[in-house]
Amino acid sequence: MANSRHLRVVCIALALWLLLVPGLHAQDSPRTYTVVAGDTLFVIAQRFGVSLDELVAANGITNPDRLEIGQVLIIPTPGAGPAGVPTTGDVRALPGDTIASIAQRTGQSPEELAASNGLSVYARLFPGQPLQVPRAAIPEPPLRYGAITQVRVPERLVQGRTGVVIVEARRNVTLSATWNDLPLTFLPLDAEGRRQFAYLPVPALIAPASYWLTVSYLTGDGLSVSRSWMIPVAAGGYDSQVINLPPDRGALLDPALVQAEAAKVNAVWSERTPVTYWTGPFSLPIGAEYPTTSPFGTRRSYNAGPFSDYHAGQDFGAPTGVPVFVPGDGVVLLVEMLTVRGGAVIIDHGGGVLTGYWHLSEITVQVGQAVAQGDVLGLVGNTGLSTGAHLHWELRIYGIAVDPMQFLQEPLVPLPAG
Repeated sequence: MANSRHLRVVCIALALWLLLVPGLHAQDSPRTYTVVAGDTLFVIAQRFGVSLDELVAANGITNPDRLEIGQVLIIPTPGAGPAGVPTTGDVRALPGDTIASIAQRTGQSPEELAASNGLSVYARLFPGQPLQVPRAAIPEPPLRYGAITQVRVPERLVQGRTGVVIVEARRNVTLSATWNDLPLTFLPLDAEGRRQFAYLPVPALIAPASYWLTVSYLTGDGLSVSRSWMIPVAAGGYDSQVINLPPDRGALLDPALVQAEAAKVNAVWSERTPVTYWTGPFSLPIGAEYPTTSPFGTRRSYNAGPFSDYHAGQDFGAPTGVPVFVPGDGVVLLVEMLTVRGGAVIIDHGGGVLTGYWHLSEITVQVGQAVAQGDVLGLVGNTGLSTGAHLHWELRIYGIAVDPMQFLQEPLVPLPAG
């Protein structure tokens, strides 16, 4: 009897100890919070010391602006995602973890994981130790986004280059999006409209940082549902160049002339034809024997002034009279002899993608003309703001100048996955 009474006392004491010692039962069930009047996701995230993105992901929230009083939210452990994988792209070691167990969980070899962190395969890990894991190896959480089944977003972008976002849905949905506050235009990838894509052009002078991409669609009830992603932008590594203009050309830098011409050209660049005339890679607009004399993105100083500008196109050195070719099918939008750009042609390739050709000595196409890859559009010249005969080739998407050479290897329309 005494032993039985002693055992009961020990059990009760042990139970009280388990209840009173913090953390021992914390992982049995996740923390929850019930929304009250005046709450916002931002306030709740700050209150519990988690990031807004973690709170949204843990609860599958598609519209952060729509909270309801009485709604129960799961409060995630700060920095942790599914299976102990943080949403930041790192993992943190769990109690008892080894390099081998984390490698198995993230889908890579122990040797690769160890090498990427400067560790031995047999290194001892302490609980909570951060390890860098390639993003592609981290399991993605299920996408809770209504009719949208998949959103493919670039892991990173680079100054002056172009990426794409691809959206797949169970039905044809009306999509809209902004990339760093720039409205995007979605184009279909199949006849049913269940797969759509939009370009993500990156300005050449944008600061290296992370920027928001927000994708929205209308539900069957007419409600707008949105989700956002942060995409990092890396530096482009562009060179610099000092340009000395001859005396007879310096007057062309008159701000009044430059601004008036830019306004005219920018009105054309803003065209967004809702179809694509050309899908495959472009071809060079000039013979391959003519070298690049000034690449896209070069930071420029005129007559020893500040490096406050950049080269918005790709220059090819060639004698006057060399033919210039259409790089991909399209429709001619502008043909004009301009003050700064000289003999100028702009071609619309559809979907917000346009190309421009400056300093031409002769133009052989007309506005409204449909042109095909390989057609001659004009001849190289030395007209406008130019220090010698050359072709300036420019490509803009939604009016943003990007590197045209990227599309000599990559198709304008993304190919099917797999």
